[in-house]
Amino acid sequence: MDSFRPLILALFLVWSTFSSFGQERDYSQWINFGGNHTSKWLQIAPGQLGPNALPVPRMDYAKVGKMNRAELGGHFHQMKGDTAINSFVSFYWVIAPGRAAIEIWGQPTETFHMDNEIRDKRQIYTDDNGWVTQAGDLIISTYVQLLNERKFIPSVSINYTMKTTTGSNTDGRYTDAEMNYFYMAAGKSFEFNRFLIDEIRLAGLLGFYVWQTNKVEMGQDEGKLYEFGIQFRKKEWSVFAEFGGYNGWDAYEFIDRANGTNLIDDHNDPLIIRTRVERKIKRVELHVEYQTGFRDYHYQSFKLGAVLTFDPRKF
Repeated sequence: MDSFRPLILALFLVWSTFSSFGQERDYSQWINFGGNHTSKWLQIAPGQLGPNALPVPRMDYAKVGKMNRAELGGHFHQMKGDTAINSFVSFYWVIAPGRAAIEIWGQPTETFHMDNEIRDKRQIYTDDNGWVTQAGDLIISTYVQLLNERKFIPSVSINYTMKTTTGSNTDGRYTDAEMNYFYMAAGKSFEFNRFLIDEIRLAGLLGFYVWQTNKVEMGQDEGKLYEFGIQFRKKEWSVFAEFGGYNGWDAYEFIDRANGTNLIDDHNDPLIIRTRVERKIKRVELHVEYQTGFRDYHYQSFKLGAVLTFDPRKF
């Protein structure tokens, strides 16, 4: 029996190591947001998920394009305890030039490293295992031009967007649930051909943003969507500045207060600012973008992209 003692001791040490793995964090104060197991205790809100989970829309400046567009890009996001790099693809298909278009876009991959401090704040059960790569979401947008711009009349367009559930919420990067938004946009250009700037375009949008939660009592969160932007153009160069976000109606907080507690902050009112510089070189557009948040978007985001435009009749 003595000869087996070292083997038994070694097996015991291995078992102890693996049985304690993933259980060294304290889950006792976690709030049950949506399931019977801590792996389902995520709060489905933009301030508690990855940078691409519930994005503030990109502005279209109330103009439906006349050319098909294929875009490839790379995005870098960073906040304390969370760093991510994702690929980005988009195909903008013109159905009727200047009138209607469909865009399919999203993040094929996201590679990230999130430490256990952030995982605890977001109630993510899985431990920090270093860099992880996951698939992202696929999103479909439709654009329709209602009014073309006239001398005293702005252009007006509408957009409807829906998100698929290809992204996983295992590490709290995506919602793994539906999201939709609808908005109406208006924009007006002012030309200054004799000045340093050829054109200034002002635009804004108002709409409605809704996403599915993991609470049976309140199956979705929703609220108003708003965004404002300005474009400065000089020949092939353009500079954009945009400000906006959306406001949820506080589904989690409502349930929390109804239960007589005061434990939950909704984290569902993202407010962002982004700036972008674009350069057109014949049929190619190059752009670099910076985005950060004032509220419920905690990342510093840097984005690089290249767009190829081509005649819809050749598609």
